[in-house]
Amino acid sequence: MKLYGTTTSPYVRRVRIVAAEVGEPVELVNTAPEAGQAALQKITPIRKVPIAIVGDRTLFDSRVIIDWLVTFHGHGELEPSRDRWRDANIVNAIDAAVDSVIQVFYLRRDAIEAPAFAQRQLDRADAIFAWLGTQLGPGGESFAHGFGLAELSLVCALDWMEFRQVYPIERAAGVAGIRVAWNERPSVVATRPHA
Repeated sequence: MKLYGTTTSPYVRRVRIVAAEVGEPVELVNTAPEAGQAALQKITPIRKVPIAIVGDRTLFDSRVIIDWLVTFHGHGELEPSRDRWRDANIVNAIDAAVDSVIQVFYLRRDAIEAPAFAQRQLDRADAIFAWLGTQLGPGGESFAHGFGLAELSLVCALDWMEFRQVYPIERAAGVAGIRVAWNERPSVVATRPHA
């Protein structure tokens, strides 16, 4: 699979973790430099990572790529969903928190003053993390019974927020047990964001 993205994107990282867990080799095309952006723009109208090329298919979005991976390779070492709709709601909530914090990241990076908007986005992330804390299974190490898409999505989100120093992850203390529980998993270690 040829994967277009960066080593810092939490969405690209999700795909890389799932690919590692199911045994799918990944050729990463770095879209951070200008040449990578040009390559990305040639294959997708949405200009958003990740994008995957598998055979003669071009797949947009981490969820579509992950769906392809588990459809054609099974779940590998990942915990399959026991309640697809509940897990989808949890991942949707995690995505909403990430998207809010990404907006704050870009405001700060581009030196745009919008303190009220930024605060609303951080408050939204706080509310989501508080709700996610109510969804944890026994022991607080997962949302169900192991390391699945919801857990790896949360780990990717929190690691990115800490890496970018845009959201103090202490504010997500209610879900910290998931990150601690899976922090040393080989696929998680191998894909940690770095500059």
